[in-house]
Amino acid sequence: MFNAEEVKGFNKLSNADKDLFTRFCKKFYDAWEYPEKHKPVKVQKMKGYLKVTLIDGVWLHITKNCEWY
Repeated sequence: MFNAEEVKGFNKLSNADKDLFTRFCKKFYDAWEYPEKHKPVKVQKMKGYLKVTLIDGVWLHITKNCEWY
């Protein structure tokens, strides 16, 4: 699984957002057959969501319910 603490920006998150991002990583990892191709490399707190940038350049909105789009 991805180590959420190693993702750039993780240490700048609040404790609640760290928990949300860690839960997202577990859920996201389980959704892929080859998750290494979609590894999160950066996380940022935005107004109302977390922005997660993946290794392939795609970025996702992570909602407070641990859903992404």
